[in-house]
Amino acid sequence: MELFIQQLVSGISIGAIYSLLAVGYALVYSVYNFTNWAFDGLMAFGAFMAFTAIGSFFMPFWLAAIISIILTIILSVATEKLAYSPLRARKAPRLFMMISAMGVNLATVNILNLIFGGVFRKFPVETLQPIFIRGVSIGRMDLIAGIISFLVLALLWAFLYRTKWGLGVRASSIDILTASLMGINNNGVAIVVFAATGVLSSVAGVFYGIKYAVFPMMGIVTIKAMIASIVGGLGSLPAAILGSMILGILETMVSGYISSTYRDLFSFMFLIIILLFFPNGLMGKSSGEKL
Repeated sequence: MELFIQQLVSGISIGAIYSLLAVGYALVYSVYNFTNWAFDGLMAFGAFMAFTAIGSFFMPFWLAAIISIILTIILSVATEKLAYSPLRARKAPRLFMMISAMGVNLATVNILNLIFGGVFRKFPVETLQPIFIRGVSIGRMDLIAGIISFLVLALLWAFLYRTKWGLGVRASSIDILTASLMGINNNGVAIVVFAATGVLSSVAGVFYGIKYAVFPMMGIVTIKAMIASIVGGLGSLPAAILGSMILGILETMVSGYISSTYRDLFSFMFLIIILLFFPNGLMGKSSGEKL
């Protein structure tokens, strides 16, 4: 029972990190109908910025996290303006935007590898003692990562459903052309969407780096977020969170009771099984009912 609770808490923590990335995928997909493969590089970039701020400039963790978020937002919005916006203006096929995203990702990861090298680095934060509850060891960092991740997601939800700009994003997710005809600024929506994904990828990168390690290829984990987004149902933010929680808990249970070697195998098997019975995901919606 103790192992089950420990793995459950760890699974929720990992699922919360997956949720940040999966929601970012869903947000971009819901508005622009393409998969933003540049998330790998954004996540690694955010982790390295926080790592450098703490390790080289001796900043406190909270300040390093804020700087990481700001710099990742700048990179994310710059990616939209330089790599995606010109293609959207020319009404290029969605495939071209995905290829452009892959190019941005490869460039970002290789630049990080050139500057920092490919070695694994331990995140320079103080190791926190776990909490013991009736013999069950619960990692403090797992709790902190879970709480902050869910807080960021709650703030995003409040922004989307309680602000004018959020209303514009949701309207654009239904029909971006009609939304523009009704007076919604498409360029402004793009900045908001990609700024939000910058925040999500930065927070995910920092906490994933703390839990495991910081290295240029760490963003490969975003494939799990993509799986979670598909399992839940592409284009739906609540579905992305549900898929992430299920996937995070499944992986930790497999690692605890079977072997971590088979964790990825079970993740992809789970994806295949879900798609066989639920082609649109567990909470899949029609194209007119996103977000």
